[in-house]
Amino acid sequence: MVSWRDAVQPADGGVRLLLEASPGAGHARFPDGYNPWRKRLGIRVKEPARDGRANEAVLAMIADFFGVKSTQVVLEAGALDSRKTVLVLGVSVADARMRLVPALGA
Repeated sequence: MVSWRDAVQPADGGVRLLLEASPGAGHARFPDGYNPWRKRLGIRVKEPARDGRANEAVLAMIADFFGVKSTQVVLEAGALDSRKTVLVLGVSVADARMRLVPALGA
């Protein structure tokens, strides 16, 4: 069974998130559901996908959601793609999943 938990993976020193970003959205939101075909968590940002602005917004929103410094959130892959891989340092898989459960369900 495919679950949103597949998009939250262990990584050295933290957790890796598989995201599907929607730039230029009317409102910002994370998490914004789960795409079971791409196995990615949705994230919507208001900023357009120009000059790295949407990527910066994604990283800032993830840092805020997990309560970590912006320097602890790293874009590993997907700088020019809606499918992004983000590393969040200092957050365990269990903690990340616990924070996501209220929005995404068990």
